Amino acid sequence: MPSAAALTPDISMRYRQLGRTGLRVSEIGFGSWAIGGPFEIAGVPLGWSNTSDDDSLAAIRRARDLGVNFFDTSDIYGLGRSESLLGIVLSRNREKVVLSTKVGNTRTSSGEFKKDFSKKHIFYAIDGSLKRLRTDYVDLYQLHNPTIADLEKGEIQEAMEQLQEWGKIRFWGVAVTTPQDGVEVLRRDWGYTLQVLYNVLNQQPAEHLFPLAKAKGCGIIVRVPLASGLLSGKYTAETNFGTNDVRQNFLTPRRLADAMEKIAEVKGIVSGVTKSLAEASLKFCLADDVVSTVIPGARNARQVEGNVAASGEPLPEEVVAKLREKLGGYNFYLRNSIRV
Repeated sequence: MPSAAALTPDISMRYRQLGRTGLRVSEIGFGSWAIGGPFEIAGVPLGWSNTSDDDSLAAIRRARDLGVNFFDTSDIYGLGRSESLLGIVLSRNREKVVLSTKVGNTRTSSGEFKKDFSKKHIFYAIDGSLKRLRTDYVDLYQLHNPTIADLEKGEIQEAMEQLQEWGKIRFWGVAVTTPQDGVEVLRRDWGYTLQVLYNVLNQQPAEHLFPLAKAKGCGIIVRVPLASGLLSGKYTAETNFGTNDVRQNFLTPRRLADAMEKIAEVKGIVSGVTKSLAEASLKFCLADDVVSTVIPGARNARQVEGNVAASGEPLPEEVVAKLREKLGGYNFYLRNSIRV
């Protein structure tokens, strides 16, 4: 029987510098929100539809075997389930991977959602994350969508510096909800990395944020590169997401219909250039060299292989230019005030 690697001989992972951290990360990372499975807080679904732990574990193993070394998660994904699954697989070869998790979103004892960026909570949360990840340190600890007001308090920076001194984290960064927040974070030199929503349908970060990040030497982590699955090519305007799927909160029929018109344009531009719409979409995100890694989600090994296939040969410059020309001003998430 041929080896697993032999089944995908055309896959060859490339690596990039994560800003000024000195870390080398796979340009295709592993986003771990989906493997956290369905969960809700105060009756609002915040996870993805039903997932199999066996499939999730197989996906993590396949990603590792195909050269993915950057794994991104959060303590809120599946209320810790995502971190625990990563810990089962990645703790065995801890030194070969770059582990990143996030802090700041939590569920209170009364079952309500709460943002908490206090030093007390950060110190408490890191120990829980380390336990679930089965490690004594994380390479990157990210603040999970704080406001500028949260960051201005100074308590966060003190907490992160203390965690670095204790050896519980190597570097810290900020995940932001809007490009404007990202620009402000960069101007104030908060953290080492910035995680932003960026994809073919939402290109605004490339306008001001990316040039500033490059000048500052800040590592850019691109989340939602497949637009919550819209750029996977699997969905239509008639798609209905399950009642336990977070996407039902924001991918309404009207918004789906609007997005599908633009996706048809994308398909027309990339047709025949790559094997799939998803592959072209990931390559588009990697076309800007300020991007250190993209973190598409994957719930099984097959999805991992599809994601990893985007590493290597870049999207032709003329295709990138046309996607920017035709869709650069669309910004699906911003126009609909969607924050994920």
